[in-house]
Amino acid sequence: MEYRGFMLDCARHFIPVKDLCRLMDGAALCGMNTMHWHLVDDQGWRLEIRKYPRLTEIGSRRGPAYFGAANEHENNEGFYTQTEAREVVRHARDLGMTVIPEIEIPGHASAMMAAYPEYGCRRTVYTRDGETVQETPYTYEVGTLAGVFPNLICAGKDTSVRFLKDILDEVCELFPGPFVHIGGDEAIKQHWRRCPDCQRRIREQGLRDEKELQKWLVMEMGRYLHEKGKKTIVWNESLDGGILPDYFVVQHWLGNDSDTAEFMAAGGKVISSEIGTYYVSRPWAFMDAWDVYSAPAVPDYAKAHPENLLGIETPMWSERVTNPARAEYMIFPRIRAAALKMEGVEMDREQLLSHLREISAKLETIGIHPAPESVWIADEATRAEAKKADDARRHAPEAADTWRICDDLMRLEAMEKLLIALDMPRPFATRVMDCAFQKVPEFFGTAENFGGDGAEEMASQLCTALDNRSFGPWKDLPEQVWLDTMKCFTRFVREHIASTGWAAFDRGFWTTRQIHAKLFRIGELEYELVEKEEGKIISIHIPTDAHLETDLLNASVEQARSFLKTWFADWAEAPMRCSSWLVSPDLEAFLPQDSRILRWQKAFDLERDEDGKSSLLMWVFGLCAEQLAAGVDLNTLKEETALQKKLKAFLLSGGTFVNGKGTLVRRFE
Repeated sequence: MEYRGFMLDCARHFIPVKDLCRLMDGAALCGMNTMHWHLVDDQGWRLEIRKYPRLTEIGSRRGPAYFGAANEHENNEGFYTQTEAREVVRHARDLGMTVIPEIEIPGHASAMMAAYPEYGCRRTVYTRDGETVQETPYTYEVGTLAGVFPNLICAGKDTSVRFLKDILDEVCELFPGPFVHIGGDEAIKQHWRRCPDCQRRIREQGLRDEKELQKWLVMEMGRYLHEKGKKTIVWNESLDGGILPDYFVVQHWLGNDSDTAEFMAAGGKVISSEIGTYYVSRPWAFMDAWDVYSAPAVPDYAKAHPENLLGIETPMWSERVTNPARAEYMIFPRIRAAALKMEGVEMDREQLLSHLREISAKLETIGIHPAPESVWIADEATRAEAKKADDARRHAPEAADTWRICDDLMRLEAMEKLLIALDMPRPFATRVMDCAFQKVPEFFGTAENFGGDGAEEMASQLCTALDNRSFGPWKDLPEQVWLDTMKCFTRFVREHIASTGWAAFDRGFWTTRQIHAKLFRIGELEYELVEKEEGKIISIHIPTDAHLETDLLNASVEQARSFLKTWFADWAEAPMRCSSWLVSPDLEAFLPQDSRILRWQKAFDLERDEDGKSSLLMWVFGLCAEQLAAGVDLNTLKEETALQKKLKAFLLSGGTFVNGKGTLVRRFE
């Protein structure tokens, strides 16, 4: 393989030039010909950019951090001058090695934004009175925790795009090699979704969403580098927005195998860096030398087009690697096992160990102290003990903030994506997220709050729903049923808009059923699982957007029975019952005989139920609970349909109306 790479992350913990060059010497001895130099991240900016001095004046400094290692007080500060960067490039050239710099775009940008917050996003805030724009809504700091954060550079401001290009100008001058890496991974887009500049860019460029906005920005940077004679490397998340041109190279580390395979089928070149196989920052007991060597040289996604696999890279991330000595321990001689595989050398386990002894002895002669042979091959007991120790670190008191923030940010990203999938009106979706974001005020600032709109309750319920989807009663249930059921939140907000002219959520008492997987939308109807003294009952509910066509109704019932048989077998044969104004015997006096509602009723054995006036006011005349509570002047009821006209006259005359109830006993006809 032509590309035999290793990566040094100097952003989380700084590695002085002298030590960096020694690590490069060791890597070259192990057969590597490329160093991927991870220079910037949330936790530090390590490269001097003369046009923007605050990048290193501010971005290269942070206080004590906690990433899960024993010592987080060393090498938290420091940067490479341009003179030092050139020295590293010269040293690499003498070794026959290429240096690939990485400047993260658009995410992992906390250090960048701490230095130049003016290139971050503005924020649109919605209230009942309208919308306002906060010019400087976010406070940025150089990161002191591990994780993925929403601090992205603004993709909507032309000044931000120029800022990035200016940085790349200086990077290209410093690094003469053919590649520049711009990251493109782990960009959670919560700031972009409420930024008026990013939203304008989406509209002007004809983009569908923020995912395509990221691709637009990545493409803009890639084209710019292409004009300078460079190829652009990105992590494989950048394929989310579609295939990239041939002047891009994809570094595959996790997931989206089908996207990478499609890119390779189109002729795209790929570097293999699977997290479970090549991340040498992982403990030896999790990924020993034999694991590295014995993994397939050509991963599954590349098997159809192995000619487009450039090679393999072994990343060393430094969250838990705080000094050069620890880096030597983690890297050597493990990367030699990867190089042997790339060279096509075939060995058994004993031959590999023998070879690693030889290479370790050579490493010692140049001042590298590799890991001892006792850790090169891990047995099951050692792996189990290492897993136990790693779990203990994750649950240490010092890690509490890290996991709280990471878990909440990932949950909030999932919530925002869910609101988009549910087609929630954007202003109200933003209000819901503003409430949810109060869990992590470190990253979202403040927003005007006002009571009475139910946004906070919806945020709480959707958090519960997403937890239930991940590891609760919704886990493993069909995705379509999940989405169709959750759309009740959007339906209720739109009903409130129709009733009052403004968005609110007032059905939290009802949606507890949906979020806990007790009520499901399947086709046109909803089915609630109810336990009563006489046994299990399936209660049928009719959403306001249901279509009462015979074929659709019968299909819904059949699909519901099939769903229950598969997922809730105890309910598969339970009787289906309906209690609603739509099955009221009184409706016959107000509807023509060929009415779909009357045909719908014929599938049930019906009887009269409780008073139904409130049901009529809510479902026929479109009033909300707030309006009912305030009292209703019947003279003001709408008369837009024949049914409304008849029922309004009936109610004004003092007539009484009752709901109906009954068991579904036959097909709809």
